[in-house]
Amino acid sequence: MSTMYCFQCSREYAEDVSACVECGVDLVEEAPTPPEEVGTADEAQVAYEMHDWSFEARSRAERLLTEAGVVHGWQGPMLIVREADEEQVDALVEQAEAEGDATPSLDPDVDKIGYAMDDWTDDARSALVTALNLNDVRHEFDEDGELLVAEDDEEVVDAIITAITEKLALEEELGEATTEMEGLQLNDLLGDVRGLAQKLVKNPGDAKATIAIVSKAGLLADVRTPFGFDSRRWAAIRKGGADMKSVLSDEDRTEEDVVDAAGTLRGLLENVV
Repeated sequence: MSTMYCFQCSREYAEDVSACVECGVDLVEEAPTPPEEVGTADEAQVAYEMHDWSFEARSRAERLLTEAGVVHGWQGPMLIVREADEEQVDALVEQAEAEGDATPSLDPDVDKIGYAMDDWTDDARSALVTALNLNDVRHEFDEDGELLVAEDDEEVVDAIITAITEKLALEEELGEATTEMEGLQLNDLLGDVRGLAQKLVKNPGDAKATIAIVSKAGLLADVRTPFGFDSRRWAAIRKGGADMKSVLSDEDRTEEDVVDAAGTLRGLLENVV
């Protein structure tokens, strides 16, 4: 079976998947070039900020660059090319814009509400735009960088912003996950952790369960978001694993501490395995 790739985040997918579940963009057949490998060490790079481009527009830009044989990479929605290719890339970017709307546009006649983005990082802004596009929320940024949406979409935008800020806060607390795990291996880990957590809820003094879950919960906390999982929910599962390990590593823990941590972790894995 062939492998498909997300050109933005480099996640791998089976050939029957058409779009990245995290980035929303169309998948490509060729593995993307890591941005740090665009050009040689002594060649300058140029970055094109495309956070506010639609999924379709970024996919068009990727297609045109690939067809033209331009070496390029992506850091999320930021396009990285060699400075030597800037003139050619400018023309291709203009072509991608000309082939269709580059950004989702708001109806000029609808009542709008604004959200200040001054304190948002590039990563947070990128996640926000991706979520807005996935939820078909038309939006635009004004000259001051303020996000504008229709008043009718206020409730869904508020929910998106809350979800993103909570997810990013969890990821900042936990750090970047480094372990890739899918399929049966992942199912076995989730099943083992849930079963051990259940044992500790019933008997927080269970020595065998305590020893077993410390390493497994620590491993769970380091697993990157698997295919098919909502990234926000997975961040919560990672934190549940980290908290379980932390509690059991505390010599001053009480049985109530163990039961609370184990119960929370068991609940997070409910309906997962």
